[in-house]
Amino acid sequence: MTDDSVRKRRLVLGGALLAAGAVALCPWRQGLAQSKKYSKERVGYRDEPYEGRTCAKCILYAGHGECAIVEGEVSPNGWCVQWTPATIGSSAGPA
Repeated sequence: MTDDSVRKRRLVLGGALLAAGAVALCPWRQGLAQSKKYSKERVGYRDEPYEGRTCAKCILYAGHGECAIVEGEVSPNGWCVQWTPATIGSSAGPA
């Protein structure tokens, strides 16, 4: 390989890495990712627990009635189909 072709490859790779970094760190892109929430109807939200599963035991529950993916206030005793245990390996349902 010639020195000229090595320089061209480095230039192309450097430009690609710079562009990827700029897109990943762009503030408007991060704001869009944080603002996407779904309606309670879309996630099948209910104000009562389901088989021991509650919002308070979900990894998406932020506390104080706030969920990372559901619009509006949610009950700590509520539940939706996106429920994911806050602790991996915990038993959520009946024994």
